[in-house]
Amino acid sequence: MNRLFSTRQFGGFIKGKSTVLQLLQILDDWTLKLENGGQIDVVYTDFEKAFDKVPHKPLISKLYSYGINTEIILWIEAFLTNRMQRVQVNDHFSGWSNVLSGIPQGSILGPLLFIILY
Repeated sequence: MNRLFSTRQFGGFIKGKSTVLQLLQILDDWTLKLENGGQIDVVYTDFEKAFDKVPHKPLISKLYSYGINTEIILWIEAFLTNRMQRVQVNDHFSGWSNVLSGIPQGSILGPLLFIILY
């Protein structure tokens, strides 16, 4: 509605644009290209580490610039900030450390926030 996302963007949070639909569309595009004698070059990327590097302040600033409701932005900011983590190896734990950047992996909100920032 606000044209914040490209029409080429797919994701489970965009109505009618699932990742399964994206795979079917790209398969169709590749098949057509190959049938017409073309070549396909593919680069696979893994965004797992990229989610760990999302800076909170620029993301929050971008949300404000889009005119998103302030209460929603404050909720997202609370979701991202003041988090702590530690590492466990067998029965041994590291000390707790503040999480200064990143989006919690496995969340539904994470991919949306990542796309908004980048």
